[in-house]
Amino acid sequence: MSATAPLSSVPEPQPAASEASVTPSAPEAWSLARRLAFRFAFAYLGLYFFPFPLDLIPVLGDFITSFQEGLWKAVVPWVGKHVLRLSTDITMMPNGSGDTTFDYVQVLMFFVVAVAVTGVWSVIDRRRTEYVKAHDVLHTNVRYVLAMSMLSYGLAKLFKSQFPFPSPERLVQPLGDFSPMGLLWNFMGYSKGYNVFTGGAEFLGGCLLLFRRTTTLGALVVAGVMVNVVALNFFYDVPVKLYSSHLLLMSLFLVLPDARRLLDVLVLNRATQPRPLQPPFPPSRWLSGAGLVMKVLVVGGIAYGFGSSRLEFIRKYGDSAPRPPFYGYYTVDSFTQDGQHLDATSGDARRWKAVAVSRFGRMNIKHLDDTVKSFGLEEDAPKKTLTLIDGQDDTAKKFVLAYTRSDANQLVLQGTLQEAAIEVRLTRVDESKFLLLNRGFNWIQEYPFNR
Repeated sequence: MSATAPLSSVPEPQPAASEASVTPSAPEAWSLARRLAFRFAFAYLGLYFFPFPLDLIPVLGDFITSFQEGLWKAVVPWVGKHVLRLSTDITMMPNGSGDTTFDYVQVLMFFVVAVAVTGVWSVIDRRRTEYVKAHDVLHTNVRYVLAMSMLSYGLAKLFKSQFPFPSPERLVQPLGDFSPMGLLWNFMGYSKGYNVFTGGAEFLGGCLLLFRRTTTLGALVVAGVMVNVVALNFFYDVPVKLYSSHLLLMSLFLVLPDARRLLDVLVLNRATQPRPLQPPFPPSRWLSGAGLVMKVLVVGGIAYGFGSSRLEFIRKYGDSAPRPPFYGYYTVDSFTQDGQHLDATSGDARRWKAVAVSRFGRMNIKHLDDTVKSFGLEEDAPKKTLTLIDGQDDTAKKFVLAYTRSDANQLVLQGTLQEAAIEVRLTRVDESKFLLLNRGFNWIQEYPFNR
């Protein structure tokens, strides 16, 4: 424009973008199938997660958790008996196994209730075309539940407290006598490095899930980890099939919002646009501050709770924890009961075949017929006696045996056990002679060492 141009020809200044009136666009309408799938997922996962996050509230969380557990323990056996008409009553409540009959019936009930809720919800809310905010709330809930699970399992492996090193009795156990789960547990327990590797992947995925920007990356890491975990649980008959499958499905649920973008970039070689990472509710300074405080409290509580419990477990029972007195595996050199000598060829089931003292301070006695009797074990060093405890309550029977040791590997027990006078001479097995323990790591191998 020339310096002599008339004033009327100069363009009028336009308002800045921040000054322009912007009308937010309405969310895109969801398809019917997507709305139905979301309603079902919201109902099912809400039941599966409950009482989270209410269980994080002191006192109230304990009350809600206790009430919920009592309710399910009453309802699930009733449904199993009167609705499903199972051949046996459900008497085994939730325990260390995650695949009990109780668990399967409960998951079935979650599914049925979620279907019913989906149907009623679809009728009542049939005019709604999307659930953007509700999806964000569910998405956030899922990623925190999944993150806590991954951090827990990851720390258990990083601190090597989930899989103990093979015990002496495992080292002498024939391979064919292992259960599939026992084989997997000892395979994992042998290598600290592999525990750190797998636990590190789980821990990394859990950490990435704690932040909105890295959720998809974290979900992909967790999905990769959990595919392997689910396969191990199914193919080695580990009773965590239900729970691990749910964790895998949760990771896939978190990937779904970016599934199309990932397909474009990784498969179709197309350009894609970033997805807005807006919070579930309109941002405000108060909400942002409260959310940050809540995240710090949750993450700090998780780190402290998991870390302290794992360290305490390792201190008492870890691979490097102090061993109880007489820890190890013993072969039986001679066995006398009520004055009668029973040798290894007698076939008499009363004769002991081997004795193992575990890291938990229990004595396991194996008889000639391969049956095993387990006792609690207490030592009185000044009196040179061992007390074998049969039972765990006030009615437990106690048997006192005197012991003598000529050296660290020889042990003689004398006394009365289950109304029979016994004298047993034992020799401790030297664990260092096992090939599994002394082979070690080798960079160079001219030939495969596969034995």
